[in-house]
Amino acid sequence: RLTGEGEAGPRGAPAGDLYIFLHVARHPVFQREGTTLHARAPISFATAALGGEFSIAGPDGETHTVRIAPGTQSGREIRQRGAGMPVLQGRGRGDMVIHVDVQVPTRLSARQRELLEALREAEGEAAEEDPGFFSKMKAAFGG
Repeated sequence: RLTGEGEAGPRGAPAGDLYIFLHVARHPVFQREGTTLHARAPISFATAALGGEFSIAGPDGETHTVRIAPGTQSGREIRQRGAGMPVLQGRGRGDMVIHVDVQVPTRLSARQRELLEALREAEGEAAEEDPGFFSKMKAAFGG
């Protein structure tokens, strides 16, 4: 609101107030929460399991490298410090929070299916070798 900056009133009355309304359009990638930016990042099943990295462009056009730790689960949040919005009338920037979305393949090649079947078998063998918590407790208490 700018007092006295609007149009003049009728018959020589003083100028009215000027109201300015701003509407911020949605960004296709980022959602803003104060100085923190949130973004979703789809990653492959293999990258989630084995780890890796990818790049994401910030709102200022700067490229940020995001490192994925081995065993990353869908929904994990990775914080990039200082990669968010500038702090108004202050120094520094907010953070960018990347929400990981693990993409499970819906169509597999014969080779991919074969490799996943081998992984499933290896997981089964590992489960047989390492009894679970409740099995250990049962054995410890003579059950």
